[in-house]
Amino acid sequence: MPRAANAGVFATAAAVLFYAVSSAYAQQPPPLIRRHHHGTYKNDQGIDVIDATPQSPPVETDDPNVPDPHEWEINLTTLADLSSASRRLDLLLIDANYGVLPSIVGHHVPTQLKFEFPLSGARTAGDRYSFGVGAARAGVKLNFYTHERIGLSMAIYPQLEFVLPPGDAVKKDLAEPGQRVILPLLVSKDFRYGTIVANGGIETPLHDPEGDFSVPVSLAFGRAVTRKLAAMVEIRGESALTPGSHRLMFVNAGATRSVGHVVFYGNWGESLASNDDIAHSYFGAGVKMMVRH
Repeated sequence: MPRAANAGVFATAAAVLFYAVSSAYAQQPPPLIRRHHHGTYKNDQGIDVIDATPQSPPVETDDPNVPDPHEWEINLTTLADLSSASRRLDLLLIDANYGVLPSIVGHHVPTQLKFEFPLSGARTAGDRYSFGVGAARAGVKLNFYTHERIGLSMAIYPQLEFVLPPGDAVKKDLAEPGQRVILPLLVSKDFRYGTIVANGGIETPLHDPEGDFSVPVSLAFGRAVTRKLAAMVEIRGESALTPGSHRLMFVNAGATRSVGHVVFYGNWGESLASNDDIAHSYFGAGVKMMVRH
């Protein structure tokens, strides 16, 4: 199916889904969220509800919120990027995040320490799969501003992407050479019937003379369907500044469902534009666990 048709089908399906959700639950608006907490949390009535803020995972757009101090957020995800020319799989993406509360310039700043790495596979059309450990990421998310009364929150999230030993991920086409520095600004705003999250930043290569400086931006909307189910949708673009180099724009929809204090999630996305002019489909599924010690 041509890319335009794929994107049209996806956009129509997403619009119908959100219209149906809003209509079905028009008389049951989700509770106002006074504080965000990945996974589940207790609202003002002491009822466990799911956090409907757009977040990564299941979408690519990340929110400013961080785990509580001394709390782990563990995400175990399987992802696929499929096209007629290539296949890219993260068989298991292990994403570990830990909450701390350091004092910076006399102010306590909620902070998240992050480390992730994938067990990946990739192939081009007609070739066999290559498997190995893909590029790892380490980062620090600083939630430097939160105003609960107006529902506004902001964070910066510097990260470093690099290849783990033995370093054969580049030869297997599982990672880019050198390292990449990622520096996004994350902003979220609560509204009565949902939350909007925006990301914008820069990505720059290190020790890779052929790497491109790029600018990723995204906008996402999330809404609680029930107290245990949330839906979210995003549009995201990445563009290198060098003409004719990397560019990508896609739409993506995700859902989260809590079972006790464990959250299951999934996503489906379609590319709108890319530098290879080939339609890409994106799928993912996983589980989120919050562990306090």
